[in-house]
Amino acid sequence: MIEIDRESITPMYVQLASVLRERIRRGEIPVGRRIPSQHELELETGGAVSRRTIKSAIGALEAEGIVRGVQGKGVFVIAKPDAATPSEGPGSAD
Repeated sequence: MIEIDRESITPMYVQLASVLRERIRRGEIPVGRRIPSQHELELETGGAVSRRTIKSAIGALEAEGIVRGVQGKGVFVIAKPDAATPSEGPGSAD
């Protein structure tokens, strides 16, 4: 289950991208593998986020060069995140 804090100052798409980035970094989703589909991610969040939010999270990972969408196939991991890649959004410091 993916936990999304709807009350956080950190946007939900940033929280979701962070979870996916960490899964990739830890090898739970290895390079070359497909990440969960939008529908699967929606279920994993318990419906806490919309498909639009999921698309934004995936778009952020694409912009970082971590994943790439393949028409009709899904979104695949193409690189492990750099250790310097921030895993938290703004306002996440305690």
